[in-house]
Amino acid sequence: MKKGLAETIVDFLSFSNHDADRVSVLSGFSSRRWEKSLRWLDDSGLSFYFLHRLKKLHADSMVPVWVLSRLERDFAANQERVDYMWQRFDQLNRAFHAAGVRFVALKGLTLVPEFCPYGSLRYQADFDYLVDEQCLPVAELVLCKAGYRPKDTHSKLESLFVIPHAPDPSRNGDQYDARAGHAVELHLSVWHSDLHKLPAIPNLFSVEQGVTHQRNGYSFVALADQDAFLLQIVHACSHLFTHWIRISSLLEIGYFLQRRTADTDLWNRVAQRVGDNRALREFAAVVTGLVATLFSPSIPPLLHTWSIQLRVAPRTWIERYARDWALSKLPVHQFSPLPKTKFDLFLRQQYDDENGHLQSVMRVQQPWSSSRVSRIISSVKADPWLFLNAGWWKRQLLVRRTLYHALADLRYFFEIPRWLWRTRVKSGDSRLNPQ
Repeated sequence: MKKGLAETIVDFLSFSNHDADRVSVLSGFSSRRWEKSLRWLDDSGLSFYFLHRLKKLHADSMVPVWVLSRLERDFAANQERVDYMWQRFDQLNRAFHAAGVRFVALKGLTLVPEFCPYGSLRYQADFDYLVDEQCLPVAELVLCKAGYRPKDTHSKLESLFVIPHAPDPSRNGDQYDARAGHAVELHLSVWHSDLHKLPAIPNLFSVEQGVTHQRNGYSFVALADQDAFLLQIVHACSHLFTHWIRISSLLEIGYFLQRRTADTDLWNRVAQRVGDNRALREFAAVVTGLVATLFSPSIPPLLHTWSIQLRVAPRTWIERYARDWALSKLPVHQFSPLPKTKFDLFLRQQYDDENGHLQSVMRVQQPWSSSRVSRIISSVKADPWLFLNAGWWKRQLLVRRTLYHALADLRYFFEIPRWLWRTRVKSGDSRLNPQ
């Protein structure tokens, strides 16, 4: 079966693909397919990684000229945005230090160069900080003085701040513009086990574990390499268990693995940090397996051992479902017949405190609200012809999300018998061929 363009691009970015001749397959796709895939490239975070690989292999001619032009234009804009974000990042760090806030910067710009060779290859949408709970009120005041305003997150463990009246990149499509809005998130914990009824991982990270880094001429406090890796693991899991993930985050984990596979000291520190926490050890194995199915990086012996020790169900999910799930259309509410985005529920059940796939489905946040329904009904009453207006229906996110959840749930329920059969067969193979 011929691969789709998204899957072909992921294969093109694989760490095992060093043959420039294989890029010729990219030229076999129509302009229409490329046009549809540009949104996917942006949503997946792979646009500039893809452009970088094209340039590195001198394979520019394998894609339409207008596609290359679009990627180069966005990349130039993103370079300006990243420069601007570095300046904002430094300003915030200095303001926090001056106010006596105890904090550690997370993800984002701190991932360069260990997880990403150049900051301009990433889309920087926000800043994340782990903050000491006693310092939270002061940190919030610092952000207000810097021009940010709080936005409700319905969570006691994180605070979200945005710049009011900044252009919304999700609406105007100019997400790479330096002036497009960005957010600041203050976290008291990086793993919200209560939110999704998942196993707790106590004392995972704290502000005391921060170390000073020097990057791009700036100084900031962030996590050490072993903690940064584990943070990427739990961050990937937090998305994995909520039906979507930005594939670039998996590519960045793969980049880290590829570069640090032979660093025995690093993996000894990782093993020490994980200790006897079974959930964290399995999360690391699951995410590593997901990364391996997509990008084939080198896998260090520690993670290989943890992968072998995985229970039957998680191993079955990685082998049979991980790739299809990761390559599902983004965003999740985009129309797709019988989407596979809820196949993550099969994996989620293995770590669900309440156990049971029906409960897992029912706990998905409902996409509607009475106020939204009322607005739609009022609009239709005022202008009944809206029922025949395709553009109007396309703008109704409520309708699209409701349709998505209905179709994704249906696809999930259809898959349950096959999942049960596959895990039963896998269990039989494991008994016949013990590791």
